[in-house]
Amino acid sequence: MANGLLDTLKDRLGLNVLDYEVEEHANSIPYSLGGMTTTSLVLLVLSGFLLAQFYTPDPERANQSVHYLMDQVYLGWFLRGVHFWSAEVLTVTMVLHLIRVFLTASYRAPREINWLTGVALLLLMVVMLFTGTVLKWDQEAYEALDHFLWVAERMGIFGLPLTEKFAPGVPLLNRVYMAHISMLPIVILPVLGLHLFYMKHHKISPHPDNPEGGRKIKFTQHMAYLQRAGAGVFALICILSLLISPPLGDKAIAGLEVTKPPWQFVWLYALENLWVPFLVVAPLVLTLILVAIPFVDRGKEIHWKKRPLATLFLVVMVVVIVGLIIWGKVTTMTHEM
Repeated sequence: MANGLLDTLKDRLGLNVLDYEVEEHANSIPYSLGGMTTTSLVLLVLSGFLLAQFYTPDPERANQSVHYLMDQVYLGWFLRGVHFWSAEVLTVTMVLHLIRVFLTASYRAPREINWLTGVALLLLMVVMLFTGTVLKWDQEAYEALDHFLWVAERMGIFGLPLTEKFAPGVPLLNRVYMAHISMLPIVILPVLGLHLFYMKHHKISPHPDNPEGGRKIKFTQHMAYLQRAGAGVFALICILSLLISPPLGDKAIAGLEVTKPPWQFVWLYALENLWVPFLVVAPLVLTLILVAIPFVDRGKEIHWKKRPLATLFLVVMVVVIVGLIIWGKVTTMTHEM
């Protein structure tokens, strides 16, 4: 009777939607990177909600409010550490997830739409990282926003809503804050929902070593694996938060250009040092490449060893971006905005 009641409850609540089979290789780290990224995103949202209670989105008080959080609020330093390191871990797992999907050709038919929603999530998270950097309103934040405004001005009428001219009298920092805590999450959540929906609809992509499929497991078993992986991610973020404090400078001084951006953006800093318009060109070209991938690569083979051109392309892209990040860290800016 108890089992019958439980089955009825599952049916009424729609919990049976998770009662389907997936490939056994889903229970592996490479195929759980998306779940780990989601764990970091959840931690970002929860910690961000708490951080918002202490933040003042005013250019005169923003930096001071972050210092107050770090120095005066009980465990405020740890809360900000969780938020910061969640973003760092999310960046790493998100990029590794992208690489895994590319290596296993999981963007091919019928999963093109899921690849595109993944690219959209990547772009949205980049904007989320950027706006989060600006909110601390130290020298690094001020210079990051200054570079962004330079790009927005080059976009003409399309960039106007992103500049101070769009709403005279309203501090741009306030609008960045609202985008970070409101507009971006409102867009991210449905896109993430679509991404998860199409993953269920088309199922987890086959393993390159066994494209015909292997042993099946219940999706609930995969969920249990994701919970363990998520617990590991949470533990790592907590350890990093305890050991390494997020960077925070003093209030910005207008007119100076003395800092470098966070490592996620420093590759663009290096390109800017070669040719300033790369600030506009490079992100656009990279986005177009990512969008075009499932429509250019229409082959049937999914093993990376049997896709030499695609594998070479990936290796070149990774080497170039990592090289630019290293170069950006050691190089000196040769111009000013």
